[in-house]
Amino acid sequence: MCSNMKELQTISERVYRLEQEKSKKKKEMDALEKEISQLKSEASSYMKKRQKKELTVAGFTIMFTAYFRRSFDKDAFIAGEKDGEMTYQKYLKQIPMERVTVKVAKSN
Repeated sequence: MCSNMKELQTISERVYRLEQEKSKKKKEMDALEKEISQLKSEASSYMKKRQKKELTVAGFTIMFTAYFRRSFDKDAFIAGEKDGEMTYQKYLKQIPMERVTVKVAKSN
């Protein structure tokens, strides 16, 4: 607990600086995430074009997985309802997804 105004001022200045640092790092992380996503998209395109699921390049193993994620409109599907399964199938959506994973290749 602060015993005087000077300590309170010091604490508030420190909190402000730390909040600014946090904001700056979040912006940096967002930019990095965007760049990673873009690069993975490029790798995904390459792997799809060559119809490969795994490649080893310069000491890295690149794995590509294409799959479908199921999704549906929750408001349209009620489990206990008559014809509930038909309603579920009607609103079921298959969303195509891709995953690119890069790992350090195992040395033999």
